[in-house]
Amino acid sequence: MIDLRRELTGLCQIYKQLASRRHGVVLQFMGVRSGAGVSTCARAFARIVAPRARRGVWLFDLDFYANAHYDMLSSPKAQALYGAVGPARSAAMQDAPLFWRIHPELVREDGRKAGDRYYLSMHQVGTHSLYISHFRHDLLRAKQHVHIRPAKAYWAQMRNSVDLAIIDAPILSRGHSGLATAPDADGVVIVAHPHENPAQIRNLRQHIEGRGGRCLGVIYNDAPLAGSDPAAQAAQ
Repeated sequence: MIDLRRELTGLCQIYKQLASRRHGVVLQFMGVRSGAGVSTCARAFARIVAPRARRGVWLFDLDFYANAHYDMLSSPKAQALYGAVGPARSAAMQDAPLFWRIHPELVREDGRKAGDRYYLSMHQVGTHSLYISHFRHDLLRAKQHVHIRPAKAYWAQMRNSVDLAIIDAPILSRGHSGLATAPDADGVVIVAHPHENPAQIRNLRQHIEGRGGRCLGVIYNDAPLAGSDPAAQAAQ
């Protein structure tokens, strides 16, 4: 594993090595425990790459019931800094099977089915090349659940469409969705506190690699969160 202790810009070198003129990169961030700052690191790296991205950077939040990136960047203070969050655009990749599924499928009163792609959308942040995901969990009905699954063809199409896709995955104690997407990413970056127990890091790495994922290294994040101010957190 490559030790990414210094700063997030060091990850840019790895990104450049993985990227090519024709194909983008899919990276996943995953934390050892709650409070490690995974979302902060994922969002910060997206903002580093976005200004130089020709085809855009897509930031996916796998914590569908929280939509932390969308809620933060759509706050009035954040929009004053970065511009308004744009209208929804489809997160589907042509006809490739989606990495999310809704069970059971919703059937409207007229008999039409509400497809899975109906629930997840991408939104541009201001005029920047950064797009953030938004999952419409408010549309879920009783007994409906979201299932994350491997979708190699989806992420292959993603590489043909954007410069960088970032998957912000929840910690294992909140579900195994990150283990489902890890094998389809070009690499997984583990985020941990500087004083994290090495055994906990090894345990997460083993889970990721046991599912066929590739661990690129560890970011030891010692940056404190900027309180509860959405604009301040979004700026990190």
